[in-house]
Amino acid sequence: MMYSCKQATELMSLSLDGKLSLYQRVALKMHLLMCKLCSRCWKQLLFVRDAVHKCSERAEEIDFISDLSLSPEACERIKNALKKESPP
Repeated sequence: MMYSCKQATELMSLSLDGKLSLYQRVALKMHLLMCKLCSRCWKQLLFVRDAVHKCSERAEEIDFISDLSLSPEACERIKNALKKESPP
């Protein structure tokens, strides 16, 4: 079965959470090989995921105080949330 682009993007999202069956992974891979737009979307999703992981690893180095629209308390909550969400 060939997935539609809409189905493929749903699988991409699920894949980022690691929740695909073997059949779904193979079918998604086949779709990505045949569809340039979905392949580009997948690469962009992976880029954003990796950027967020790298950012969360450097949470201490990020200067949230320079953004005057956030209170210092909000900045601390964001820093703490990033620390909690960073992969082991």
